[in-house]
Amino acid sequence: YHFHYVYRTVYNYVDDLSGVYMDITKDRLYSEAADSVRRRAVQTVLMNILEVLVRVMAPILTFTTDEVWEHYPTAIRNREGRPENVQLAGWPELSDFMPNLPTTAREEFEAFKEVLALRETVTKALEDARNAGEIVKSQEADVAITLPTEELAKVAGYAPEVFEELFIVASVTFAEGEAAVAVTKSAHEKCPRCWNYRSLGANANHPAVCQRCGDVLDSLGFVEE
Repeated sequence: YHFHYVYRTVYNYVDDLSGVYMDITKDRLYSEAADSVRRRAVQTVLMNILEVLVRVMAPILTFTTDEVWEHYPTAIRNREGRPENVQLAGWPELSDFMPNLPTTAREEFEAFKEVLALRETVTKALEDARNAGEIVKSQEADVAITLPTEELAKVAGYAPEVFEELFIVASVTFAEGEAAVAVTKSAHEKCPRCWNYRSLGANANHPAVCQRCGDVLDSLGFVEE
């Protein structure tokens, strides 16, 4: 019955969620095509997060969580076997996640902690660069990271795009050496659609935007006048 402990734990989690995952993935939600696998992946994660939060908060925010439950997307509300009321849904189980979490999920998460720790270091370097007037926002920054051999090996398996999205920057490069992070202003132009700093004109049909945005505009059937 110590509800305030539960509430504080959930509040801290949502605060971290907003400051990290939501901040990182909003570009996908805003800029990717509606049927993009990367965009749908984020929507799936957010749906699973909501499913857990609404159940664990049901004993505390009874009426609010019940109202949330009633306003789920139609496809979820009409799913066969879904309880009519959140109070009947029970405590969340791993089997509730859709799709089911892989058996390697915990190991993958533990490995990714190293990357998240690196994000904190890069975020501090970006803040210092902003305060020094070298950049205005992180999107216009090129980040060069130097790491010792052992640390470098831990991030070698991820594509550069992963770090560009994770740090919300124009580009990321790695080199071997003493640990350091260097931030410089990118020479790339700002894409007017997604506001990321990328090479523009890679899609000949849409020369004013980046490759990703040009491909999305193609999928939407948008024609330049």
